[in-house]
Amino acid sequence: MLASWEVDAGDRGSAGVTGSAAVAAAADMLSALAAHPNGRGRVRLARLIPAVDGARYRYGATVLTARRSGGATVTADGDAWEATP
Repeated sequence: MLASWEVDAGDRGSAGVTGSAAVAAAADMLSALAAHPNGRGRVRLARLIPAVDGARYRYGATVLTARRSGGATVTADGDAWEATP
């Protein structure tokens, strides 16, 4: 199982995948999110699946969601991505 992370900060964003624990992905996501005054981020479980044109990821449960506003970051266990603008 892999862990993927993504950050959405308006017209900017970043993402990554790690083969280590979701804790490492969370650290990467929080570090990327800290580079923006506002935004949101999440860490999801993922697995690599074969595809005709290469490999793709199939995403599983969201294990951590973060919101950054005014330079402060708040995290929540689980999926709060849709509720986090």
